[in-house]
Amino acid sequence: MRILWVLLSIALGSVLFACSVFAQSFLSEGLSPRAISVGGAFVGLADDAAAALWNPAGLSTLTGFGVLARLAMPTSAASSEIWGAALSARLFGVGSALWYGSQTTKTPHQEEHSLIVIALGAGVRENISAGVALKFFEQNTGIDLGLMARFGWVQGGLTIADLGIAEVIVRMGAVLKLFDDRVRLLGAVDLARQEELRALRVGIELQLFEGMALRAGWDGRTLTWGGGLGIFHILQSDFAWQADGWAVSTEIAFGRR
Repeated sequence: MRILWVLLSIALGSVLFACSVFAQSFLSEGLSPRAISVGGAFVGLADDAAAALWNPAGLSTLTGFGVLARLAMPTSAASSEIWGAALSARLFGVGSALWYGSQTTKTPHQEEHSLIVIALGAGVRENISAGVALKFFEQNTGIDLGLMARFGWVQGGLTIADLGIAEVIVRMGAVLKLFDDRVRLLGAVDLARQEELRALRVGIELQLFEGMALRAGWDGRTLTWGGGLGIFHILQSDFAWQADGWAVSTEIAFGRR
């Protein structure tokens, strides 16, 4: 927990020098195909490396070590491409993740943006965990703060996102784990002062077989869908379809369960 407090202190100091940047929020939300496929209703679930992007408290359940690559297969009409990579591990009893993301915008003129996220999550009570994520976008620094509570088949999460780097977004969500965790019903709401940043999100994740999942959702604007395939808790591939093409991630992990 000392590590969390040190990182939080550094982040809060950095916020004083940050300015508003909105592109980084879009970039961080687009890095995880799994989160995309359930409509972004991921704040209450957040149980993989993408927790660093949605709710860093979810990193508290992380085990082992993983290396992930996020690829883009855009359509010819796509206005942008997003690529990314991540390292995740459990170190000294604390879940951690390091993300790098890159977005290339083609229209109206070509631009490139990059995002680095460093996040930690740890348990603070038997069923409650907390997390913090530092975001470095171009020349700006911001912070996400997250909480997560687990009570049997109900799990909920809260994130205060983009402190100091953009318009602050408060995300609240929950997941119901039914039929021995084979069916997950997800819901979330994004609250912000600007109307275009508000959203009501819903999603579903079906574990058809061990390591095989189908997903669908609504992100407040469009329907989303995708799936995942895992092999022996070592190789995990997830995909999601977006209007501008496919998003695919593959992670090689060791010591996961």
